[in-house]
Amino acid sequence: MAARDDSVIRGSLIACLIFLVLSLALNFFLYRWGDVESQTAAGAKERLQTTQGELQSLQSQSTLLKAMLGVGGLTQAQFDQLTSSTGGDPDIEAIEQNFARDMSYFGPEVDPQNRNYPALPEFLVNAIRSRNVQYGQARDEATQIRTQAESDVEVARKAMEVAEAGRDAANKKLEEEQAKFVEDRTRMNKQAEDTRDSLLKTSKDLTNVRKKIQQDLATFQKRENELLSTINTQLIELQKFRSDNFESTQGLVKYVVRDGNVVTINLGSGDALRPGVTFGVIDGDETRLQDAKVKATIQVTKILGTHRAEARVVARPELRYPIIPGDQIYSPFWAPGRRVKIALAWNIDVDGDERPDVEQVASMVQAAGAEVSATIQSDLSGLDNLTSAVRFLVVGEVDDQGEEVDSQSVQAIGQIKTKAKELGVTVIPAWKLQAYLRTIDDSLTTPLGSAIRGEDFPPLPSTAPSRLPNSLPKMFQESDEGFQQGNKILEP
Repeated sequence: MAARDDSVIRGSLIACLIFLVLSLALNFFLYRWGDVESQTAAGAKERLQTTQGELQSLQSQSTLLKAMLGVGGLTQAQFDQLTSSTGGDPDIEAIEQNFARDMSYFGPEVDPQNRNYPALPEFLVNAIRSRNVQYGQARDEATQIRTQAESDVEVARKAMEVAEAGRDAANKKLEEEQAKFVEDRTRMNKQAEDTRDSLLKTSKDLTNVRKKIQQDLATFQKRENELLSTINTQLIELQKFRSDNFESTQGLVKYVVRDGNVVTINLGSGDALRPGVTFGVIDGDETRLQDAKVKATIQVTKILGTHRAEARVVARPELRYPIIPGDQIYSPFWAPGRRVKIALAWNIDVDGDERPDVEQVASMVQAAGAEVSATIQSDLSGLDNLTSAVRFLVVGEVDDQGEEVDSQSVQAIGQIKTKAKELGVTVIPAWKLQAYLRTIDDSLTTPLGSAIRGEDFPPLPSTAPSRLPNSLPKMFQESDEGFQQGNKILEP
């Protein structure tokens, strides 16, 4: 039974395989037949489209030829297209060009729809008839003109006879007018002499008036010079007034802490104060700030409030002039809420080597917190940058001892100072600026080379206990100098 079942299964599989192979073969033949039929249909469709295009082109040509022969009509756009047609048929293109040329005989009054070959002969015949009519009219007009010309010649001849009679009368009248002219000329000569005398008199009066005007002008010029002198004097006085009040305190020392090394001042964020600004400290009892002595220098280290800041002492005062609350502080290189602007002339020499030190001074001014807004050269370049916003102008001095003074430089300095006075800018010499910078910066920097200072290198303090007695002689207590000498003795 098992063997019979296997043979049945094998027979079924073989039958299925045969059926599958036959199905595949049938599908392949059907696919090939469909592909060939599809290609045949596509070729027929393409040939149909080509035939339809050729038929449409022939219909268009037929319609155009009918319009040329008077059946139907052409629009203006179609008529204009005839000269640029590119249909591909040379014969049709030649016919279209000839038609466009022939239709140009029609006048602009003929519509494009009425332009065709049947209407052209009638139009030409009508045109010839019209020209014949115009020619006849022109011939009649020529005859009339000729007759009118003969009549005009006869009239002109009579007019000439009248003109000759008038000429004789005019000659007679001319002789009378000439006699009258001689009489009038004699009278005019007399009037000219009278006019000349009047002109001389008027000229004398004008000369007197001109002299008076010149005298009045000289008086007015003198008055103008006096007024200008008064204005310049008042300007100088105003400049002096401004210069006297140039240095002014900006704040006060409110509290002194840490053995006098740190102070609190009444300036802060509300005054646009920033750390690093350096102030000079002067006694609170000083009334004339210009001559006051700076007893110490402080530098802002921390902003504590709207009107409160902390500063460290960077240049210690003398023992007999300590910093106390109520001392005044000021800086010529700082102003509340704005940056101080300074202008420099080209001839600043602060070290006496007869060479300009403008760049070095500008660096020192910027380090102090101010801004160099203008550097004016000897040819006055940079003078336009000098404005009323500049706080003061710094100029050097002309050395005229035993040397020839450069007149051009002196003149340039004069012009710079004049403009500064007009703008209300304070003019200070270079030595005063150097004093301000020395007051602020020399306590922070240690010069080297030929500018070295002994006080910048004091003996270092010792932490070892001193073996010498601490009681100093009276001579070392009488002055700061003795105190310093005593310190040197006590230090090992």
